[in-house]
Amino acid sequence: MRENTGSVARAIALLAGTCAAFATLAAAPAAASAPTAPVSPGAAPSIIGGSTAQNPGYIARFNGHANGYTFFCTSTLISSRWVLTAKHCLYDNNGQRLKDIDLYIGSNSASGGVHAKASATYLYSGGDLALIKLNADGGSTFAKLASSSSDAQEGDSARVYGWGATQADHEGDHQSKVLKQATVRISDTNAQDNYGGPAIDADTPNGAVAGGDSGGPMIDDGVQVGVCSTSDRSSTTSYGSVAAGRDWIRQTSGV
Repeated sequence: MRENTGSVARAIALLAGTCAAFATLAAAPAAASAPTAPVSPGAAPSIIGGSTAQNPGYIARFNGHANGYTFFCTSTLISSRWVLTAKHCLYDNNGQRLKDIDLYIGSNSASGGVHAKASATYLYSGGDLALIKLNADGGSTFAKLASSSSDAQEGDSARVYGWGATQADHEGDHQSKVLKQATVRISDTNAQDNYGGPAIDADTPNGAVAGGDSGGPMIDDGVQVGVCSTSDRSSTTSYGSVAAGRDWIRQTSGV
C-alpha cells in the first residue's frame, strides 16, 4: 500500500483509466511510500512476523521517486537487463507513471548490491505485472519463471520475499533495511489480483506481506510463480500469476 507518513493509510490503483482509492487495508496493494527522510532505525527486520533472508541473488529493491516521495517495492531480476515487478508499483499517489526509478539488486540490504536505473517500463494489460528495462547489467543470477499454471498447486508451501513494512500502520516509516522472507500456503490458484488479472492467493501463517513487499516473488519449488499484488496485512495475500503473463514477458523482454 502507498501511504503518506502521518496521514490516513490509503491505496491507489489505476483502473480503466481512473484512480480508485481504497480506504481499508483489506486487499490493498502492497506498495508503500514515505518522504525521502531515512527509514526509522527502530524498524524490525521481518515481514510482520516473518524472518530475515539471504538474497538468492536476483531479488531487487525498487525505489521510485516523485513529488518528494520515494515509493518502495520489491522486484526480481529475470535477465541481465530486465526486472519483473507489480504494475501498481509504477504509479505515484496521483496516478501518474513513475519516471525516476532506482533498483538495488542481489543484496540482503535494501540499499546494497548492484545499482541500476530504469531506462524504460512496460505494463501488462492482463493483470498486475510490469517489466523494467535497466540502463546497466543488474547481475548474472536470475529468477526462474513459471511456464505453466501447474507450477503452483493449492496446498503447496511457498516462500515470499520483500523489504516491506514491519508493521501495518505508518508503513512508509517502517520499511525493513534487510531482506525478509515468510512461508505461505497456496490456497487458491484461480484468484484475481489488484487489476482483476489471474492470481494466486495464499494464507500467511508465519509472516504477512505489507507495504513495500509489492512486486516481490512467490517461489514454489525454486520457481517464481507469483508477483506480490495485494495483502490484508494479517492472513491472506494475492500474487499476480507469472504463468498467465509468461507469453507477454517473453514477447516484451525476450526472456
